[in-house]
Formats: sequence, C-alpha cells, structure tokens
Amino acid sequence: MAKPAAYYRLLFPFFFLLSACTLDVSQQNSSATAVDAQAKKWAIKFQRQSSFTAKALHEITDTELKPGDLLFSSSLGVTSFSIRAFSTSSVSHVAVYLGNNEVAEATGAGVQIVSLEQVEKHSDKLFALRVPDLTPLQAEEIKIFAYKIKDSGYNYRGIAEFIPFMMTRQICSLNPFSEDFRQQCVSGLAKAQLSNTSEGEKKAWFCSEFVTDAFAKAGHPLTMAQSGWISPSDLMHMREGDISAFKSETKLQYVGHLKLGIYIKTSRFVGLIR
Repeated sequence: MAKPAAYYRLLFPFFFLLSACTLDVSQQNSSATAVDAQAKKWAIKFQRQSSFTAKALHEITDTELKPGDLLFSSSLGVTSFSIRAFSTSSVSHVAVYLGNNEVAEATGAGVQIVSLEQVEKHSDKLFALRVPDLTPLQAEEIKIFAYKIKDSGYNYRGIAEFIPFMMTRQICSLNPFSEDFRQQCVSGLAKAQLSNTSEGEKKAWFCSEFVTDAFAKAGHPLTMAQSGWISPSDLMHMREGDISAFKSETKLQYVGHLKLGIYIKTSRFVGLIR
C-alpha cells in the first residue's frame, strides 16, 4: 500500500537531520502580482559542503591574495578528518592572510605568524574567501591584533566543548522552513553548552575563534555571535549563495584555490577519463 505524500513530508526533515544536511525551504510567488496559492513555488536551498562555488573551481597564486583574506584548509591527518566529520564540512582550519607572505593562525602551538609557504606545506586543500568591503585600515588592524596576541595559548577547553556541541546542534536543522528558528536554536544550544568568556579574560584561542575576534577588533565583524561559538565550517558557510548557521554581517566571496587537495584532483581526473 502506497504511503500518502503527507507522510513523506512529515519525515522529510528527519532524513536531513540524519544526514547532517542544513537546508532552507520557502515559498515564493511566481510573479509579483500572483495571489493564488497555486502560483506559489517551493524553493529549496541546500547548504554547500564543497570548498568551491557551484559556478566554478578557480585556481589562483599567492599574488591574487589580499590582506584580510580568509584561508580555509584541510589535511589528510586524523585530527583534520575528525573535525570535518563532526562538523560535516570540507574544512577543518581557518587562518587570515596578513599580506607580504604572512599568515596569522591559531594552532596547537598557539597564535602564530607563519609564512604562506608553511601553510601550503601543511595543507592538503587550501582556498581563500574574501570580505568584499574590508578597508586597508581594517586589514592593518587585523594584523596589529594578530601581532599583539602572538604566542598566546591554544583554547583546548573550547575545542573539547565543541565536540558535543557540533553533534547536538544538528537538531536545529529539523525545521528547514525558518532561518530564524535555526539561528535561534543554534545560539540557544551554544549558550547552554559552551563557555562564555569575555574578551578581557581571553588568553587562548582556537583557529576560527581567533579569526572571528580579529575581524571584530578591526571594526568589521563577520558575525555578532560569540567568537567561541564559531567553527571553521560556520565561517565558510557565510559565503555568497550558502546557508549560514549563525547570522553573518557580510557575505564572503570565493577567491580561489591555492591547493586543490587530493579529493578534488582525483574527481577531476576521474571526470577526464570518463
């Protein structure tokens, strides 16, 4: 006996919870003057897990980077794989380009200023997103902040708290019909599960926490959510055409890939020999 359509619509959100997929479902009028209910169309928008845009994969060199660009990466190590698995994302790390071949990042060694070559060496995949209206003065403020807290510790406590949070926050994808519900749900869980550390007390950062604080200090916040709530995946999904868990203050633009990564290279090779 065939199941009624209403039955599958009821189970639809649960399937996406199990697959850890975030989506938006909304009704749109087919025309500005349409008033009939049948003139409305369902628009379904999925969160993009790929590191490149739906339009194209663009390969770039370091000469195309600008100070303030966000550098997202992943590696082939167990730690990177675990972070990507828990956050259902293609990235596990984020840093910020300071210009003149310098990159600021928070790793297990703390907040560090390293060369772009070092970042490329330790990354399997590396790509850049850009804040479109970042001013040179704001980019300089990011650099000043990075040097000010250089050699600060790594926020191991924050990362330990993030593991159960990344799992429980998937429940917020149960309602795909309301972006406001999803953002309020994630924020509520973050308040309940994660520590609330004021800026004056901070002595340690993890990667996305550092990047979020750096932009806030420069007067160009990426989001108004607390920096300790933000993962590399959350920042990546603040790009144009994507769905972000936390409300973004600006939409990041895809610049291109400095390194494609083994999985992208393999998929391209397979596509060529088909």
